[in-house]
Amino acid sequence: MPDAQVYLLQGEEDLLIDQALAVLLDRLMPAEERDLNLDVLRAGEIALPDLVTRLDTLPFFGRRRVVVVKDPDAWKAPEQERLAAYLEQGPPSALILVAQGLDRRRKLYTTIRRIGEVQEFPRMSVRQLPSWIAERARQAGRRLDADAVDALVALVGPGLRQLSLEMEKAFAYAGDRDRITRADIEAAVSRVSETTIFMLVDAIGARQAGQALRHLTDILREEAPPYVLFMIARQFRMLYRSSVLLAARKPLAMLQEVLGVPPFIVRRIAEQAKNFSPVSFPRIFARLLEADRAIKGTGHPQLALEMLIADLCVTKSELTESRNRGIAETR
Repeated sequence: MPDAQVYLLQGEEDLLIDQALAVLLDRLMPAEERDLNLDVLRAGEIALPDLVTRLDTLPFFGRRRVVVVKDPDAWKAPEQERLAAYLEQGPPSALILVAQGLDRRRKLYTTIRRIGEVQEFPRMSVRQLPSWIAERARQAGRRLDADAVDALVALVGPGLRQLSLEMEKAFAYAGDRDRITRADIEAAVSRVSETTIFMLVDAIGARQAGQALRHLTDILREEAPPYVLFMIARQFRMLYRSSVLLAARKPLAMLQEVLGVPPFIVRRIAEQAKNFSPVSFPRIFARLLEADRAIKGTGHPQLALEMLIADLCVTKSELTESRNRGIAETR
């Protein structure tokens, strides 16, 4: 069966998506051809005509070109419609879209479903995590005690990427032993105190910048800035989901199923979500993305986190007023 020309890998389990992308690239293109014939782009950083130009470009000394586009969810509906119409004509290059969740009602999704290949990677439930952890350990020639699995999930959370990284630390800590105990997990796993993270986000919700920065300083004594940003972003993703579900008057039991965290965490998140209106989350997520880029690119990760916290503690009205004052002062 010939390979398709259009692929969609989507879902919330980014580790599984990355693994599927690596398998797909191996299937479509030899590693030695990738320097000339593989493009990896973000939807928000390329105009649709430029993308079409790349897809229309013939391969250099290879069998095919492959274009990977991440975050196509950022495209507005008209752009998705135009891309769907183009794909129906059969692009000469292979296109792989990597998304968190394209709208299944729109033409782009239905077109790819019809003419290409769609692979879905939804968030694993709390019930599925122990099996995944056991399999991940088996592949490494290890096994985790049941209470070690519980401790791992409690300390790290449900994200597969972070779970995998922390399991590697536990394996290294255990040395040649194949059995991993709860004591191994508690000794080896990096963790940010749930209490401290909640205190930090509580301070942001109360617009107490000084208090929030003090909590940030405490956390940075134990953890690296990228991991701290990961935990802050994870917290705000849970807050956003809670905000949406609570606005729809859904019960806490549903929040627990969706978030995949213990009941006492659900109660705290539900209470904390009251500090953030649903309309505030787009700006928050935009700032988290900016902070991620700054941490990776500026060489001043702590400063990037401090600026993020200070900005999140400013209300939208205060931000607008400050900008207006700045404009007035330049006139």
